[in-house]
Amino acid sequence: MELLSAMARGGHDRVVAVSHEASGLRAYIALHHLGRGPAYGGIRVWNYRTEADVLSDALRLSRSMTFKCVLAGVRGGGGKTVVDANHLTDRPAAMEALGREIEALGGVYQTGPDAGFTEEDRVALARGTGHIAHFQGNAQMRSAGEATAEGAEWGIRSALDHLGVTDFTKLTIAIQGLGSVGGALARRFLKLGCKVIGADISEAACAAAKAYGVEIIAPSDLFETRCDVLAPCALGGTVHDLSISRMRTSVVAGMANNTLGHQQQAELLRDRGILYLPDFVLNAGALIEGAGFGQTGREDWSEELRGIGKTMTEILQRSEAEDASTMAVAVAMAKERVEKNG
Repeated sequence: MELLSAMARGGHDRVVAVSHEASGLRAYIALHHLGRGPAYGGIRVWNYRTEADVLSDALRLSRSMTFKCVLAGVRGGGGKTVVDANHLTDRPAAMEALGREIEALGGVYQTGPDAGFTEEDRVALARGTGHIAHFQGNAQMRSAGEATAEGAEWGIRSALDHLGVTDFTKLTIAIQGLGSVGGALARRFLKLGCKVIGADISEAACAAAKAYGVEIIAPSDLFETRCDVLAPCALGGTVHDLSISRMRTSVVAGMANNTLGHQQQAELLRDRGILYLPDFVLNAGALIEGAGFGQTGREDWSEELRGIGKTMTEILQRSEAEDASTMAVAVAMAKERVEKNG
């Protein structure tokens, strides 16, 4: 991959390549849009096949974060750090070194948790930088998963309202991934009276979810289970041509970043009569709360989280009016707001 060409195609402002040989740290920090304020985006630690895959993920995820900021009303742009876990030999030292690199950026990048990033990583990272937010170690804030789930609930409820659904006790919600986000989402819909089905590759996550009322099934069966809402909360890319062909749902709630394998799959879902809720709109709760707290110190962002539902309603209505996929509409809305407001 030619880096500068890829940055130009995606509209990225800055990409920092990070290497710390003593700890095995190899990472990219991608900052998509700095014209609106600081870039917001978490740290993903994952095993990748190639260095090009690491870079590609950083570029895609940071661009989506800009869209997320714009549509969530957050004054800032998108960023993302992606660490290739394959090469890590001293993880605490690697996270501390990464923290120093983030600190050297002078505050233009505010980070937080993403897939594969742990509380132990947070402790090590904090030795190198103070530009972090939304961890359970911060006693003033709840977990990012709880904030994400609250915002997503309002987005999903707006979709159900759009479909004319009023009785939650007759609904079945299927959740892929029962970790911090999926588990919190499950508890919310159980409280509303829904039946919740879930799957996770972690036996511990399944046991915990089963204890509070989730019906556990095999991960391989989840996408073809009949349900009203299917919520992929694990890694992105799980909604692809093959999985779409197996689905028996009315709504796909994009909870994982980059839920779709590619944007055109939103059209495939639409052709099948399945309503897709774009991930960078639906999962913005932690961003809203984390960025808001960092900027103002205010802890209660419930009204802004409800706004995710209002934004989703606008997307759904415009999708029908323009005969376009919800993903195409959401991207267009984000680009329009960037062009209008910077």
